[in-house]
Amino acid sequence: MNRGGSAEDQAGTRAERQTYRRRRLMDIARLLPVLGVLLLALPLLWPEAGTHPAARSGVPMSTAIIYVFAVWTALIGACFAFSLAVQKWADHWTGGGPDGAEMPDGAEDS
Repeated sequence: MNRGGSAEDQAGTRAERQTYRRRRLMDIARLLPVLGVLLLALPLLWPEAGTHPAARSGVPMSTAIIYVFAVWTALIGACFAFSLAVQKWADHWTGGGPDGAEMPDGAEDS
């Protein structure tokens, strides 16, 4: 029994991994804006402090503003991390050059 597999099987496995990773990155790209909208809309559901006598444990406006800016900052960080992952993926699978061309050894960015 050949456990190593043929070169064609290994090439197929690599292509499957590449497709899987590309789909997961596309899923993140689609999900991040939806997550951002949901997190930014969440304070709309919080009760306001002091507007209604029955709402004793409401959330102050200052806390809601801090939450919105924290979510905004976290979304910027998530987008930055996502862009680094996409860049790393693109460099790894395309050889690092423009339009998928291999970069020669010793070539530096100008």
